[in-house]
Amino acid sequence: MRFIRQDLITEQELDQLPQMDIAFTGIEDLDDRSVHSVKRSRRLGEQCLRVHYDPKTCVIEVGDKQYRANDGELEDLSRDFKAASILIDATTLDFAEIALLLHAYSFCSKKPRIGFLYVEPVEYVRRTHEDATVDGVAFDLSSGFAKYPIPPFVGMLGRKDSVHLIAFLGFEGGRLTRVLNEDDGQFVRRVTIVFGIPPFQATWDLEALMANSRLMQTSEAAVKFCGANNPKAAYEVLVRAHASLTAASECNRLVVSPFGTKPMAIGAALYCATQKQPRVWFDHPQRKKGRTTGVHCVHWYEVDMS
Repeated sequence: MRFIRQDLITEQELDQLPQMDIAFTGIEDLDDRSVHSVKRSRRLGEQCLRVHYDPKTCVIEVGDKQYRANDGELEDLSRDFKAASILIDATTLDFAEIALLLHAYSFCSKKPRIGFLYVEPVEYVRRTHEDATVDGVAFDLSSGFAKYPIPPFVGMLGRKDSVHLIAFLGFEGGRLTRVLNEDDGQFVRRVTIVFGIPPFQATWDLEALMANSRLMQTSEAAVKFCGANNPKAAYEVLVRAHASLTAASECNRLVVSPFGTKPMAIGAALYCATQKQPRVWFDHPQRKKGRTTGVHCVHWYEVDMS
């Protein structure tokens, strides 16, 4: 894995990027930044395809084609949409869609050049005064969650397995607590939580810490930090954690929960798609329309998966 670029990018610099063969995008009308990001993704792609993953049916829809999220059909996806370069609109696609696209193209003998476009909002929508803030969670982002496995990343756990759980955390503090409650000590022996510090904007790191304060008070989780806008740093957290897994160590399996910023989720998706070993525990948030306002900085990430 080679990280080629991780840059803030201006409109002029965006126009100077080489055209990509295919741009993959998600929901366009979710908020101001999704409209902005899809418009720019279309400008950069020779062909633009809408992607949607249904966690209940485990089907990923790409344009007018549908694929079961298993190795065989995902390999078909990369054959049906051959490309020397692809753009993934990380603003509008969620972790599952990003990871499945990367997994699909990991089967190619010659891996495509991959670019990610990510647009920051000016601000996240806060809960109203009438809507009680729970556990310090200040932002009104999701209407619910659906805990379904993502088939390529379900690596079965046996009674002899012990898990090191790496969880990237953000503004929605209850997500990891639900995961730990469901495991109830069956497999998880060690937990590392990762916060996005330095943050995109001042105080956003404090909001994430507040949202997860009860978890930090009641668990023995180790705490790490990586830049909120740094996929490479998130990827390297997982590489180091995997390297520490040995037959003689406390844990022999790695599980990833990408609940933090989207750039951290990109790093996690790149790791999961290329390593094909870790298990993912993800809860598919149902993102509320109008959850953010405005358009702030635009980030461009480029990687070589070869």
